[in-house]
Amino acid sequence: MRLSIDGVERVFAPEVLVVIGYAGRDRAAVEHHIDELAALGVPRPASIPLFMVFPPWLISQEPSISVAGSESSGEAEIVLVVDGDDVVVTLGSDHTDRALEAVDIVASKGVCPKPLASTGWPAAAVGDRWEDLRLSSRIDGGVAYQDGSAGANLPPLDLAASIPWAGPRPSCFVAFTGTVPVIGDIRPSAGFHAELAGPGLSPLELSYRVETVPPLAG
Repeated sequence: MRLSIDGVERVFAPEVLVVIGYAGRDRAAVEHHIDELAALGVPRPASIPLFMVFPPWLISQEPSISVAGSESSGEAEIVLVVDGDDVVVTLGSDHTDRALEAVDIVASKGVCPKPLASTGWPAAAVGDRWEDLRLSSRIDGGVAYQDGSAGANLPPLDLAASIPWAGPRPSCFVAFTGTVPVIGDIRPSAGFHAELAGPGLSPLELSYRVETVPPLAG
């Protein structure tokens, strides 16, 4: 996994990928969202926030991903790459199978690649301005899909520090730290473009295509 940080390319070898869900700062709003999902058949999460662990090979920096089925979609997220004591901020998409989500939330995350940007910021460059960061995404030819303040979620560094490791913390791991609401309905798209921006920081961008594996006959 490679990231360009301040113009210098760095190589990381994460041991674990952690996806953090239900990371909203407003607990009442999180509970309301859980109730909305329950009405669609999505089971209540085992914990809030929900920490889900996956193998790092789900991370993709390719221009396209392949998925099975036609009901998956992306989610723009702030992503932390923790390498020893060093923390890098980048941008990713928690691409999720929405049909499977109604059956098993964790499984719905684990069957889709997790696209990741190719650039990042040192966490020190963000400092204490996490609430000034803004996440947005567009789908299918530029249609606005997400646009929200990172301040709506719990602070990414706090989330990463609270991951309940069963043993020693991995020396290098990647953490997806939560998304912002969509504009309209959650829906699939053939293309996904996300951006993470903040005052005094060069915007981070991520674009990828979604290719659906053709179904079998019968």
